[in-house]
Amino acid sequence: MDVIQPQFIWIDKRCYRKNPISSLYADGNNVPLTDVEVKGKSLGSFETSEYDDEADACEMTNAPVEQLEDGRFRVKMNIASEYYSKIIGRNGDSKRQIERDTKVQLFIPKKGQSGDVAITGMNAKDVTSAFVRINLIVSNARKRMPFTHFVSIPLSTPDIKTRFLQFKNDVLRFSRGAIEDDLFQNADKLHLTIGTLVLLTNDERVQAAQSLQNCKNRIRDIIGPNPIEFEIRGVEYMNDDPEKIDILYGRCVENSGRLQQLADIIVDRLETDGLLDRQYERVKLHATLMNSLFKVKDDSEENTVRSTFNAKPILENWKDYSFGFVSVNEIHLSQRYSTSQSTKYYVASSQIALNQ
Repeated sequence: MDVIQPQFIWIDKRCYRKNPISSLYADGNNVPLTDVEVKGKSLGSFETSEYDDEADACEMTNAPVEQLEDGRFRVKMNIASEYYSKIIGRNGDSKRQIERDTKVQLFIPKKGQSGDVAITGMNAKDVTSAFVRINLIVSNARKRMPFTHFVSIPLSTPDIKTRFLQFKNDVLRFSRGAIEDDLFQNADKLHLTIGTLVLLTNDERVQAAQSLQNCKNRIRDIIGPNPIEFEIRGVEYMNDDPEKIDILYGRCVENSGRLQQLADIIVDRLETDGLLDRQYERVKLHATLMNSLFKVKDDSEENTVRSTFNAKPILENWKDYSFGFVSVNEIHLSQRYSTSQSTKYYVASSQIALNQ
């Protein structure tokens, strides 16, 4: 970890610094021990070590705590069932520790049941402490799950599709069987990726859609009277060995800097709203042209050992190939593994039309 630029986690519009302190795993559920600090004050390891109950941490978090008629306090959390096992831990150890350390009672719906995770305690501070810890567990678990949605700019114009299909045919002919057809992206689904998200509940999907819409005015201010136009030119990769890569990208060329600014604004908004974990200081704009995961016919890639292919001849022979120009007319919150019957592109959970 870079101690000068540590990783941050946003919860309820508050920023927490996360400092890994151990490579061990406490409960067998792939959640590492993590020391969390708020304004320099340690909250302790939220998985195994004793919790330091800091008043400042409680005050900083906008937990929706309500007081019940019997005087107790409660907060309800709409959490996808996929995260329950992480909160419960092996043999219930994580759940019991949270209850013991924060002096609360946790209610977690049983398998097959729906409902909220409920935290109940004798004072609001204890309930808020447990709320923070559970949010951090969920945030860590989310990073290990395959994404369900992504923010995209469609590239499926007739010119782009024609040039991409020409590129595909030329590569297949040139490779003489070394490159397989199913490594290539579907021409109808070509897109520029801005960011990926894990949205497992309807509330998360609604929140992400609203976050994207909240960017609309700032995006239109950036675009102004002149539409943003960019070119997809040449190919690139992001690992060390061009002979063993799993994804080949089309390079995005836009000289005004407005497209980069637009992408950064969207990612900033989604990160602030706790819906996305930023991977880089600035968004790395890219268009996926080939991906070994396209050979996997379902959504089980997390259990699949990814294959690689030799892209060195492609990088040498198509390094300046122009796939065409695109104007930014719309931005989508796209559903992964979906197809719109009308456009053949991904189904949009939300979108911003910029030419209206």
